[in-house]
Amino acid sequence: MANYKNVSVKGRTFRVRAGDVLLDGALANGVDIPHDCRAGTCGACMVQVVKGQTVCGETHTHGMVHACQARVVSDLEVEMEDVPEIDTTRARLTGIRELAPDILELKIAPERSITYLPGQYFRFAFNGFPARAYSPTGSFDGRIGGRVIHLNVKRVRGGRVSTALGTSIRPGHRLRVEGPFGRAFLRPGGKGRLILAGSGTGFAPVWAIACMALREYRGRPIVMIAGARRLSALYMKPALMQLARLPNVTIIPVIEEGPSPTPAVRIGRIEAHMPPLEASDIVYACGSPRMVSALAGLVDGAGATFYADPFESAAPEESGGLIGILKTLVQPRRNLQQSGEDGPAQRQPESYRSEPA
Repeated sequence: MANYKNVSVKGRTFRVRAGDVLLDGALANGVDIPHDCRAGTCGACMVQVVKGQTVCGETHTHGMVHACQARVVSDLEVEMEDVPEIDTTRARLTGIRELAPDILELKIAPERSITYLPGQYFRFAFNGFPARAYSPTGSFDGRIGGRVIHLNVKRVRGGRVSTALGTSIRPGHRLRVEGPFGRAFLRPGGKGRLILAGSGTGFAPVWAIACMALREYRGRPIVMIAGARRLSALYMKPALMQLARLPNVTIIPVIEEGPSPTPAVRIGRIEAHMPPLEASDIVYACGSPRMVSALAGLVDGAGATFYADPFESAAPEESGGLIGILKTLVQPRRNLQQSGEDGPAQRQPESYRSEPA
């Protein structure tokens, strides 16, 4: 005789067989849990386990599981954060410029407005090319929203899409935009310290988070750690300069390969230059899976809150005097109070709205 369990998702209750995957059981019963990769990587299907137990699908955030991997082993109650609905719209590429060797900025104008949370990502499918996942970001002067979506894209050797940018894919090219996806977004209402770590173009989502956090509360303490392979790839210097003007923000630029022209730019990996962590810190990590995994261990040891977006490149066979002004003082160890760091559960996160062109 089959062993069934009762599952409640945001107040909707249904039954599944013991051992069934949570996401599959929910979708089969008409309950939508936003999802994307189904591999436990993207974070789009993360849910909070309120009561009961699951096996597999654990995340770096306490109590959160990947619904696409978690299997139901008891009666279960889970909650999901309110996020903008996944939608699809048409758009066109309006601009391309080089930010650094192999790093491009794309400007994309959607045909109608789209809403997303800072740190979320979309799938962009240029006509004639496969879809790729990129995170919208702010312009380097800190402007967010508006009529144009800004993307930071790395050219991947052998990549079918990234190598076509500027040649087969030029301004005017049409594309489809689907999303938003992801759970590594800024939660509203916080005034405690944010630690934002972005390696390579993982800087794009953490810059979006920084822009929104400072718009919400100008005095919020922030540590921004921006990493790149070498100095020439540290493409985000103009944005770091904007942040460096604020007394509550600490900037730590890091390159893996020296030499560095100044002590202001540190040598090594991002995790080696993390400030001492407190349980009240909120840490966002976006970029290489290796970096995300390394930071997860540090955050877990401190009992801090962690949100991550590991970047996975499509395989080639699938896909055809400025720095001196940057501040480098590490934020001193603090005893910050939790006091609703992520805001009350019922509050809607503030979102970006991209207006139609």
